[in-house]
Parts: sequence; C-alpha cells; structure tokens
Amino acid sequence: MNHKNQQDLTVNKSNNKNNILNKKHGIIAIVGMPNAGKSSLCNAMLQQKISIVSPKVQTTRNSIKAIITLENYQIIAIDTPGIFIPRQDKILERVIVKTAWQALREADHIAYVIDSEIGVNLENQRILGDLKKENLPITIIINKIDKIKKSKILTIIADLANLGFIDIIPVSALTNEGVEKLTQFLKDKCLRDNWPYPEEEITDASMRFIASEITREKLFLNLSQELPYSISVKTDSFEVLDNKQLKIKQTILVLKESQKSIVLGKNGQMIKKIGEQARHDIAQIANTKVHLFLFVKVEENWMNKTENFDKFELNKLPQNKN
Repeated sequence: MNHKNQQDLTVNKSNNKNNILNKKHGIIAIVGMPNAGKSSLCNAMLQQKISIVSPKVQTTRNSIKAIITLENYQIIAIDTPGIFIPRQDKILERVIVKTAWQALREADHIAYVIDSEIGVNLENQRILGDLKKENLPITIIINKIDKIKKSKILTIIADLANLGFIDIIPVSALTNEGVEKLTQFLKDKCLRDNWPYPEEEITDASMRFIASEITREKLFLNLSQELPYSISVKTDSFEVLDNKQLKIKQTILVLKESQKSIVLGKNGQMIKKIGEQARHDIAQIANTKVHLFLFVKVEENWMNKTENFDKFELNKLPQNKN
C-alpha cells in the first residue's frame, strides 16, 4: 500500500549504535549576516548536506537543525537565516529576520559567523551589540579564511578582541580548514544531560521540507539575480511508494507570467534542468530513487499572503523593529 504525504520521514545517517553513558547535548544558534556562510558551515560540521546553499543573500528562509553526534556529545546546531533590517511592508523579509532571532530562545550558546572578506563592519558590530543583550555566551567564527591573507585574519581577531570577544575561531567551510577544531570546541559547550535525538538522526526537518528547499536552491543557482527572491516552492504531495522510492509533486510560485516564462525556459529546458538537479540531490539525501514533478503557478502578491508561511509563527512577527 502506498503511503501518501509522509511528512515525518526523517533523514538519517548510517552509524553503529552504541550505548554511551553520560550523554550530553547543547543547542548552538548559528547566526550572522546574510551570505556569511552559515549553511555551508552547518553542512561542513555535519559532513553531509541538509541546508541549501547559494552565493546569493537570503537563500536561507527557515531555521533548520543539524544534529551532530560526536562521541558522547550531541551538538544541535540551528542554521538560521541571515540577520538584516527588513522592510515593514514585506512579510517575507520580516518572517526571515524573526526566524533568526527566535532561534536564540532555545539556544545555550551563540556561534556568530563573520564573512572574513567583510570583516567587523558596522552592521556586524550592530548585530553583535544586540546579541550581547541575550546574555548567552558567544563564539565568533571567522569564515571564508581561504579567500583572504593571514594578516587580515589577525586584524579581524584584533578588532573582535577590542570589542570584548575572547572565543574566536577562523574556519573555511569550503575547504574544511578549522571545522574539526570548531566542532570539538562546540562539543565542550554541550552541558545538558542526555540526547534529544537518536544517534542516526542528522536533522529534525522532514524529507518533505528538505525536498522543497533543494528545489528552491536550484532555482537560486540557475536563475537571474532578482527572480529567486520572488519565488517559493511548495511540496503538494510526498509519496513513499511500495518499493521505497519517492514520488514528489511541487509547485513553484511566481508573481507574474513573465517570471513563469523565465522559470520554464525556452521549450521547457530550464524547468527540466532544475528538475534534474533537484531530483539528483534529493535522491542522494534520501538514499532512494526520486520521481519529481514540477509545476509553475502565477500567484500575484504571494509574498504578502500569510497562508504561504505556515512554517512560521506569524503572530510573533515584529510590528515595529527588526
């Protein structure tokens, strides 16, 4: 019998289960400005892709937990959207920023990611000032160190030290330099008893949600600079077949007919390319064959319709600031 709409299908890793005493866990909020490399860093720490990545800002719209089990420690790393100043008339922007701040409510520790090419600019200083008010310990992660000279890394460290920060770890999520050191450091911040998740689980997100995110990533990577921000992906049906293969139907929402034409491409070549790329990545994560069907729908002003944000707590959206 087919099982339809299996939203609770989880993403697991293959590990031998061990009965380990004195299990500890900690919740780490990975925060920072847009495009600092937070999602890439979470994937690198986990050593498996669960968060979508693109060079464009505001790729991440939702918080997603990466569950990193190491020895008798379980690091719950919350990958959050980038923090910026949203426009009050844009529900999507307000939702994105509020999602990032809400992650701090359950965190034990903040890991703030700085793009080394930007350094400690005024916006980073503003956000760090706000984060200090949360009264949580903060570790600064200087990311993308593969792109700058060592002398600049030392300058950034000095700037952060002048702001009163002590725990500063340079890394490259792209090359994995410093990632193991960071993981070991965060492991020691895990002080809560027991594990909230089984050892084989690597995220709390359903495969249904990850499938939507993967397709959205491919739209970001293949389309023009502005178009992806006015696009959303909704998984309409998610079916686990008798042979364990997945049958997924998704709708890509756009604002107008001209955008629909761009997504479809000439003779449907663009939507075909996006579908092939998304199908490949979903299959890798789910470890099974995937049948993916994509549809494009014009829905004017979808970005200001609350029913398109059912994953968020809209009643907690900020009304005035942030």
